[in-house]
Amino acid sequence: MSLAFSPLLPLWMLAVLAGLVAAGAALRVRASLPGAALRLLAGLLAVAFLAGPERRDEETQGLADIAVLLVDESDSMGLGGRDRIAEAAAGRLEADLAARGVELRRGTIPGRAETALGPALSAALAGVPRARLSAVFLLTDGQLTEVPDAASLGLGVPVHALLTGDPAAQRDRRVRIVSAPRYGVVGESVPLTFRVEDEGRTGSVPVTLSVGGVVQAESPVEIGRDVTLSVALDAPGETVVEIAVPEARGELTTANNRAGAPLTAIRDRLRVLLVSGEPHAGERVWRNTLKSDPAVDLVHFTILKPMDKDARAFPGDLNLIPFPHEELFLDKLDGFDMVIFDRYSYRAVLRAYEFERIAQYAREGGAILIASGPEFAGAGSIAEQRSLAYVLPARPAGRAVERAFVPALSDIGRRHPVTAGLGEAGEWGRWLRVMPATVSEGETLMEGPNGEPLLVLSRVGEGRIAMLMSDHVWLWARGFDGGGPYGELLRRLAHWLMKEPSLDEEALRASLGRDGRLSVERRTLGDEPAPVEVEAPDGGRTTLELRRTAPGLFGGGMTADASGLYRVTTTAPDGSPLFAVAALGESAPPETDAVRTTDAAVRPLVEASSGHVGVLAAADARLPSLRTVREGRIAGGRDWAGLVARNAETVLSVSAAPLLPLWAWLVAILAALVGAWAVEGRRR
Repeated sequence: MSLAFSPLLPLWMLAVLAGLVAAGAALRVRASLPGAALRLLAGLLAVAFLAGPERRDEETQGLADIAVLLVDESDSMGLGGRDRIAEAAAGRLEADLAARGVELRRGTIPGRAETALGPALSAALAGVPRARLSAVFLLTDGQLTEVPDAASLGLGVPVHALLTGDPAAQRDRRVRIVSAPRYGVVGESVPLTFRVEDEGRTGSVPVTLSVGGVVQAESPVEIGRDVTLSVALDAPGETVVEIAVPEARGELTTANNRAGAPLTAIRDRLRVLLVSGEPHAGERVWRNTLKSDPAVDLVHFTILKPMDKDARAFPGDLNLIPFPHEELFLDKLDGFDMVIFDRYSYRAVLRAYEFERIAQYAREGGAILIASGPEFAGAGSIAEQRSLAYVLPARPAGRAVERAFVPALSDIGRRHPVTAGLGEAGEWGRWLRVMPATVSEGETLMEGPNGEPLLVLSRVGEGRIAMLMSDHVWLWARGFDGGGPYGELLRRLAHWLMKEPSLDEEALRASLGRDGRLSVERRTLGDEPAPVEVEAPDGGRTTLELRRTAPGLFGGGMTADASGLYRVTTTAPDGSPLFAVAALGESAPPETDAVRTTDAAVRPLVEASSGHVGVLAAADARLPSLRTVREGRIAGGRDWAGLVARNAETVLSVSAAPLLPLWAWLVAILAALVGAWAVEGRRR
């Protein structure tokens, strides 16, 4: 039973009436103190009646306390049977709580890249009345992130952690990247620092360093120490640097046995040597195209006369310098990324040993571009210099054909990345000259009016050579007959010669979008590419079906279910392997970076809430005994977990009745007034 009020007047009016009653009684104090007191009593009884006092009776029912159970369902729980241990323990815990009359609310801790406890705990507690919350249980392997502190939670109940799996019986070797640069310069090396961890083990393990899927170095490293290796950058573009260690016997997973870091290789400066022979209208096209790129350092020489020809003028009147052929082609040739011969013919300037040095430069990885005109079929043709001709893919086959024609793409040219997508003959302007040639090796990408080779590309040793069998590309630059894509053609040609990976004929690329989809692109000159195999971070392999998306281009995709490194492999038509690597999120996300059972992350929260930490090594492991404790007391011990007694109730019904009947109020008020009248009457 409880006392309540249902006033008949607003409270401020009751207050005013009470004040008036008190003032009136005060005025009568000198005349008659007993009378004033009885008057005050009558007035206060009247005010009390107007306040509407009631007697309320409530019917209540006790509510069961609530315990919240969060079960870790992250990827790491699938290792070593931890998920089965957790499921068995959850069933037995639910039965123990039910036997004590405690209601269980069950939730999960999801985790793909990481296992965030904070959001999962907030979601589980959202529908639980705090007045009934008795305890929180966590079934996890302890690999948690975003663990809140007890003060910020403000639960007032213990948090108990039941760890699945036996830490003493678990082994996990892993590699972690400590620091890695994001950018590097082609031709230079960048440092990569990493550490191999294998708890409880010492010694050294072999490590493999790969760049873009290609092994670059293998060496033993000491466990537990930071190691720095140099990564050589041979080609521009985006790639992934990967560190891998072999699988250890009995370890939980190999998903963290490798780690990768994205790296973008850029060219610092490109040094190009342009050697022009007879001046012509197209010479400026080459110069302007190369000078328009701020990353290109151009060295341009035009050979105007043979060295043995008399100047027929005084030296002081000449605006010429001797061509430094020995300095360029013997001493400094390796310092150039590309050499261009534009309508060059032999004029007794370069010697046979210098041509041999140029051929060696190509075989050792250099790039040579030859743009030919009528001189190509003459006696001084560069193709007739035996010291160089053996590395050239084409030889002259007659005099220049002087007629208008529209350059056309060959079948290979429609698939080759240098010319694919440039358009078709109907969209281009005409050229007026082509040099007939016989192609001995390489690929013909563009053709003349009668199928003559117009653009030929070839690989020689480690280097590349391109031959353009016409000097009329400048007509496109001038817009003659509508012009053509000369800028894009020359740009692609130069970058192919300098081994730009995006322009390789046989290439495999992989990328991961923000939607978690793995996209694979296969560039090939063949009709049908070999099957593509995808290796997921957990070691699972999938064969991916590719479809033709454009001439020479095939593509496919799949959903990436796990974070980490995806390795894509296939073979080129010549049988050589092709690799591609893509990373979803972190190459070693927190969920797979460390997988051993541990209490390091959750123990501060448990201890601050006075809870219990226990280890369940097997599915039939003994659970801690449950005890009921009062709020604020210790709620966990070595083998027991406490439940705070809440004793919450709910009201089923409420009944209300006046504190006194009406006649009782009237009798009391009249009695007080009669008493006051009688006392004051006797005094008069």
